[in-house]
This record gives sequence, C-alpha cells and structure tokens, in this order.
Amino acid sequence: MYVERHSRPAGARLTTPLASRRMTHVVACATRRRGVSVRRAAIGVLSALLGTAMLMNASHALAQAASTATSIAASTASSPVAGNANAVVVALPSSGAATPIRPAVPIGQATLTQGVAQLAERYNLSHVWLRTESDAGVGLEAATRGDDARQLLPVASLSKSVTAIGIALLVQQGKLSLDAKLGDLLDTYSKQHGKPLDPTLRELTVRRLLAHRAGLATNGYNDPVNGLFSGLAIRRVGGSADFFNYLDADDAGHSTGKSDFVYSNVSYLLLGMVIEAVSGDEYKHFCETHIFAPLGITGAKLPDNWRLLAPFAGWQMSPRALLKVWRVFDIRRPSLLTETTLRTLLLDKQSGPVSADRDVYYTLGVFMVPGAGERSYRISHDGIADFFRTQSTYYTVVEKTVPGDSWALVVSPIPSRGQFGAIQRDVRRIIRQARLVP
Repeated sequence: MYVERHSRPAGARLTTPLASRRMTHVVACATRRRGVSVRRAAIGVLSALLGTAMLMNASHALAQAASTATSIAASTASSPVAGNANAVVVALPSSGAATPIRPAVPIGQATLTQGVAQLAERYNLSHVWLRTESDAGVGLEAATRGDDARQLLPVASLSKSVTAIGIALLVQQGKLSLDAKLGDLLDTYSKQHGKPLDPTLRELTVRRLLAHRAGLATNGYNDPVNGLFSGLAIRRVGGSADFFNYLDADDAGHSTGKSDFVYSNVSYLLLGMVIEAVSGDEYKHFCETHIFAPLGITGAKLPDNWRLLAPFAGWQMSPRALLKVWRVFDIRRPSLLTETTLRTLLLDKQSGPVSADRDVYYTLGVFMVPGAGERSYRISHDGIADFFRTQSTYYTVVEKTVPGDSWALVVSPIPSRGQFGAIQRDVRRIIRQARLVP
C-alpha cells in the first residue's frame, strides 16, 4: 500500500480507486465518439470533477486538462491506479509524472505505537514495551514515550523457558534422560555445596520437574502468579546466595510425593542445579554459551544480586531478545532444538493437562495448547517481577502461535491480576489492526 501525492488546485482531488475509474470512464466514453476533440474530452473530465459552476471559472485549467485527458485515454487499459486495489490516495498531477511517496512511518508501526499509548492510559501504566513478529519474521515494536523499545527488562518467570531449553539441549546431546532421578543427578553436587539432598527429592525425575508435577511447594506463599510476590525468602538470604540457600529460606526443599500439576519455582530452581551438575558449568555461563550466543543474543543479563533467581525468574532482556529465544520453539524451523526434540519435549502430553477441563499442558517452561494439526499449537507464559519492594515492578507476557504471530509485552507497574486477560486481548486486537497494513 502506498500514497501518491502531488500539488494540485483545490477541488481536483480524487481519493479512491472508484473515483479514478469513474474519471477514466468519462474520458473513454467521450473519446469513443468519432470527431470528438481532446479539448471537448477535457471539458467532460472537468465537468465530472468540478461541476458546471466551477467549470465556468476554470478556463485557465483547460490546457492542463487536455493534457490529462490525452494521457488517460492513452493508458485506460493499463492504468496502474485503476487496476491497483491497494492505492489509497490518487491526485491529478499538476505537471510531470506521478511519483509515489511512502509515509515516513509505516502505518502498521504507527498503529502499534498508538496502541501502546492506549494500553498505558487504559490500565494506568507508567511504562509499556511491546514487540510483535509475523510468521514470516517481520517485526514491529513500540514503547511508551521516553522508553527504549530494546531496553533490557526483568522477564521474571519467562526465565523458565531459558532453563527448559538448557535441559532440552542436554537431553538432545545424550547427556541427560527425562527419567533421570535427582538422587543420581545431584548427590555429588549437593555434597559439594555442603547441603545433602532431602530424601523426598531423590525420586523426582527431570520430566516431573519440567511439568511442575514434583509435589514441591507451590508459589502461593511468595508468588501468587509466576514471580516472587513478597520476596521474603530472597531478603532472608540475599539474591546472590547459592541455589541451595533458597530451599532452606523458603522451607521448600522437600516433596509431598504428589504428581498433580502445582506451579512451583522450586521445580526450575532444581533444574538449574541439574544443568550445573550435568554440564559441569555454571548456570549463567552455560546459558550464555549454549543458548544466547548461538541465537545471536548479546543483550541478555543476569544481575549478580539476582543469581538466586536465575533458573526460574532472574534473566533480563529486551522483548526482541525474548522472542528470539522463543523462536527455538517453532517445530517448522528447528534451530537449537531438533524437530525430534521439540516433538518429544515441547509437544509432550505424557504428564497430562494442567487441569481436567482444559486442553493445556505445561512442558518446556511454557503453557502449550495443541492446535488442529500435529505441527500447530500455541504456547504462552507470563510472569511477575516483584523481587524487592524498593524496585519497580514488572508484568511480562509472551505468546507464540505456530503458525502465526508471536508477541512479547512488558508493562510497569504490575496491573491487577483481574486485568491480565483484558490486557492480553487488547494486545491481540492492536496487533491484528497493525497487520492489516503491510
């Protein structure tokens, strides 16, 4: 879609392809009659455009109209305007050839920017960052005035998808089994850290941890949604403490043995330990080397005082980088993870749905909803960054449809929980509107 704009006396502007076709029809009808002069054809064009009254005062434009009529008559069958349904504005040129002028800001981008401003106003948000990518990889991003769309932001529980990819890589490399037990994986590791593994954790498998089915403490105490609501455990030991310190501070280092779905940060904290134990590398360095570097992500950050949160809520990155991470989950375009690995882990239904009445599964650090075909699905996750009361709070949500668009949203401060669904629906609406125009 483009805009053609030229200087032209007032009143001679046609604003739709329909008007252009009407003008062409007038000229064609006029010139089909034998002996009709170009001048008379021009008068017919001016009558259609200006009306009889204006025509009497427009004798000075006859020469120009004659030229225009001749040009239109010669190109009626091949007029790009008449045959182009994408044209928005067409004006008669005062002189010279038509030159398309593209808007300085793409219309889709302007729609997204306006949508971000509407979200901020509607939900009383100080900051909004939004990025969307089409199925073909075309991206649009916007932020509230004064904010950088590529700013590094706390992504909270979206960090779980990074940890899950690390686990999947180790499985893909044959270094780890989904049915491996923590007792075998972490015995030596826990002794090295001076804290023996609780006996109730020994039988837990990697598969159960990935799916939040390990009978571990729920986040209801310090995380009513996906982040750390009160940060009490962190304030007891400090964010730079060892992973094991969180288990003690939160009294979460034991399992009930139950296997029903209970969302728990502790599951992914333990998976972070598994990555360190199996790879022999520190969690942060492993992710930077084996996940972010191959994906071309240089802006991911794990602050030293957030080390404790690393596997389940510690990473900071831009919405753009976050969507790069989630491209790994596209089974049609395998990158870090092969199609076989994605089919085995991401699309795994073995653990069952998160609830009996919903066809939703928790797999590789994401909620997965199967689609109509085996290569069709939607994944999503949200998270809350409310680690320390003295800092700003953030709500993050990502959604990816295969096939289809993906988007990442970060807002601050955290909206009320009852607004989460409405915000997500508004984001989808804004993206649909922005995609109407290429």
